[in-house]
Amino acid sequence: MKFLKSPRKARPRVARPLTDLLSSADGAGSLLVAAEQLGRLETDVRALLPAPLAGTVRLAPPREGALVFLVTNNAVAARLRQQTPSLIEGLARRGWLIRNIRIRVSIAAPEPAKAPKEARLSRQGLVSLRDLRDQLEPSPLRDALARLVARHSHGGTRKD
Repeated sequence: MKFLKSPRKARPRVARPLTDLLSSADGAGSLLVAAEQLGRLETDVRALLPAPLAGTVRLAPPREGALVFLVTNNAVAARLRQQTPSLIEGLARRGWLIRNIRIRVSIAAPEPAKAPKEARLSRQGLVSLRDLRDQLEPSPLRDALARLVARHSHGGTRKD
């Protein structure tokens, strides 16, 4: 049996830079342009805000001429509301057409509670600490060692 080759010649695949693919006109390019614009806008916003406030805000993409800030709490939102007139003016001087600023409090999900540490002393380590405790004169160090030995001894009191 004879296999026939395809009449068209296979073109060798050439690696293209990712930026070329993202900047092409087939839809992904608009995503890259939007991301670059949002990055420049965020840079300009942070330059116009006072330093303590600039580090606490995030930007959402502008919609219908309105800039949307995501903040972590109401105190930051109130402080940002005081800055909005000068911020709109400053952004206009930098070439941004922002007609309105919306502020949304976006409470982040709390971090999961960390499991308490459970340090264990080896038998030899516990014996060494007892010996050291017994050799010391009465002092805060001796008291601390006594609590440590008691906490790690069998039947001792443990802090939870």
